[in-house]
Amino acid sequence: MARTVIALKGDPIVNEDDKALEAITPGHLVMLVAAGVQKNTANAANVAAAFALERDDVGKNIDVAYASGDYVKVGVFGPGSHVYAFLASGFNIAKGDYLTGNTTGLLFSTGVTAGLRIARALEAVNTSAVAPVSGTRIRVEIV
Repeated sequence: MARTVIALKGDPIVNEDDKALEAITPGHLVMLVAAGVQKNTANAANVAAAFALERDDVGKNIDVAYASGDYVKVGVFGPGSHVYAFLASGFNIAKGDYLTGNTTGLLFSTGVTAGLRIARALEAVNTSAVAPVSGTRIRVEIV
């Protein structure tokens, strides 16, 4: 079943105050910096569960990227929320695996300590033989 929204369960805190510093697709893990919003750049770090959301209010779906300079609709999700995020290539994820962020706004499998885990996979996804440009989508639960 094709998903049409990023926020699958839960009510994120939404912010639309800052501009994109680069092209960002809904579902990317993002971070706020002094100049605006960018894809997460902290590898396996303790970062906020903040994801770019779709602009359905202006007719744009989850596949329509924000251009640099566009205002970005960002959702910050709490534990138990479900998100349709991007998974990095090169991983064979089992349902229940813990995930953290990489330096390009994608999630990846982690063996790091619990404090650095952002999400838990809600489905099995294998990207070990795939090299997508912007990642493969995966349903996750924020931890």
